Amino acid sequence: MVMDKFTDQFTLRQNTTASDEHLKLLISQRELQVADHRMLTDPDPHLWKKIIQPSSLDLRLGKTAWIMEGSVRAKKNEKIEQLVSNYRVTGLPEINLENGAHFVQGKTYIVSLQETANIPHFAHLRSNPKSSTGRLDAQARLLTDGNPHYESVAGPYSGRMYLEIVPNSFDLILRNGEALNQVRYSVGNPIMADDEIYAVSMGLATMNRSFIYSKEGNIGKPKIDSGIVLTADLTGEHTNSNIIAYRAKKDCQQPIDFQAVGKHPLHKYFEVIEKSKHNKELKLEPGYFYLLSTNEAVCLPPAYAAELSQFDHRAGNVTWHYAGFFDPGWGYFPGEEKQGNTITLEVRVHNKAEIIRHEQPIGVMKIERLSSIPLFPYGQGRSSNYSRQIGVRYGKHFYE
Repeated sequence: MVMDKFTDQFTLRQNTTASDEHLKLLISQRELQVADHRMLTDPDPHLWKKIIQPSSLDLRLGKTAWIMEGSVRAKKNEKIEQLVSNYRVTGLPEINLENGAHFVQGKTYIVSLQETANIPHFAHLRSNPKSSTGRLDAQARLLTDGNPHYESVAGPYSGRMYLEIVPNSFDLILRNGEALNQVRYSVGNPIMADDEIYAVSMGLATMNRSFIYSKEGNIGKPKIDSGIVLTADLTGEHTNSNIIAYRAKKDCQQPIDFQAVGKHPLHKYFEVIEKSKHNKELKLEPGYFYLLSTNEAVCLPPAYAAELSQFDHRAGNVTWHYAGFFDPGWGYFPGEEKQGNTITLEVRVHNKAEIIRHEQPIGVMKIERLSSIPLFPYGQGRSSNYSRQIGVRYGKHFYE
């Protein structure tokens, strides 16, 4: 922690991403502003843990949304309100989310967010969909005034934040206050270079630990190439299941109510793909959404967070992941012999079919330094939907 001697304000350590402890401080000095600010002073941490994750802040939907003609980003000095005025579908009223609103598959929406930002010149924000949003094949991309880029906000910035939402496979019922995405607050470059990842990996090895484990729990040696390389699992071994993937059904007519966790029958929304008896490969067809799994189990000690790249040109013309943030403590189980969680991949192939084979690389996981060890790492002292995840896992909204 660094305190500015002139302003008596907290400043994040250079080249780190804010932990939950430091996100609380940043919110208290209004660099990130939340609607229910009093939760920070409540002695019950359960309140702030609802929106402050180990290394990110949930952004919650506001009351108003608009249907747009298509995706559009702001130019310099242009406000999102101007985009809405110029590019919304004419003749349609604003959408009120207070009692729930129907977001239609294939349509593009812009939604105001409850949280606002007031970050200094040396800070920046990065956004990603939350895991459960990605597993619904819903794009949820951050927009801000005067910013031509999705998902990234460079300081100085003071203003409102918005979300572009595109449901790709299913209609969604969304309400004011629900969180589809999250932001990380960083100063400098928190992403570790390969030589630093290698040095940390060597240090972990001396303690009989690693960033990477096999699915059966054995320590693995990470392959490091612009991050840690992850591969596809098409055998399902050590998962107690023959299922290696799920594929979203076409033209599904039943919406998914975002607040109805565990209330949607899986078979109405997804087809099951089981492992082949003859080969270890899978043909991905354009126009379909798939859930797959990494072959590696990932373990993040509490001092580190990670982000899985959405697209890697070296791994085909495929989007491998929407929800790329992984919290410190993911797959980390203190005092237990078995470590690591596999990562569920949210996959769309572009333009033409791609045949992927078992253990082929699908992308790289970037490791980033945290400003401090979180007060509550992933799965420790807070609820989690995807802890102890081995093999492909469908989202929290479904049941079998």
